[in-house]
Amino acid sequence: MQTDILPDLEFEFSLKPSDTDEFSNLLVDFKGQAIAWDDDAEEKVVARLKGHRLDLASARTSYDDIQELFDSISPEISDLGSHIISNNNCYVECCSKGENEKTPCASLVYIDELIVDQDFRNRNIGTEMLRRMSQIVDMNKTLVALKAFPIIDKDSEQRTPELKKKLKHFYSKLGFHHSGEHYMVKDARDCHAQRTRALADEGVTLRLDS
Repeated sequence: MQTDILPDLEFEFSLKPSDTDEFSNLLVDFKGQAIAWDDDAEEKVVARLKGHRLDLASARTSYDDIQELFDSISPEISDLGSHIISNNNCYVECCSKGENEKTPCASLVYIDELIVDQDFRNRNIGTEMLRRMSQIVDMNKTLVALKAFPIIDKDSEQRTPELKKKLKHFYSKLGFHHSGEHYMVKDARDCHAQRTRALADEGVTLRLDS
């Protein structure tokens, strides 16, 4: 197989309000997939991604305790809340350029799973899936989180410590850092660089101390 396979893949993404009426105005479900074709023109899904975007800015007007909302959505998001919520809020932290700013999260993007077929790994497909996700999901003042635990096909692959180590290394290279034992989080603004672009769009110049 060729090394640069991305141009030959078809990427499909969709998002929709949660099917749970209670959360339909706060929670958006998203999913995506990458499709390749073999020599017989048979399509094969080589990567899958799915998750949720939670509108925390709106949730704070309806919930006195954000953790209770996290508890209601899923066990994983409930557990995550114990690591990222403080004073009924979560924060995105800018860490580049020596900045110490903490900005309240406007939203949380939680990635339930990102799976790349064994035969198509190490070809930037996972990175491309995350990049395209960021193009369709609102990332304004967003904390992106996931559980860095290998999701595998039990019939063809073992969940080994080495596989888990590789997965955490992959997310670390993309700017995620540990939150608790199992979770990894990232400021979706990409710290200084993304905020500078956002402020430029608003006609504001960001000034840093030398």
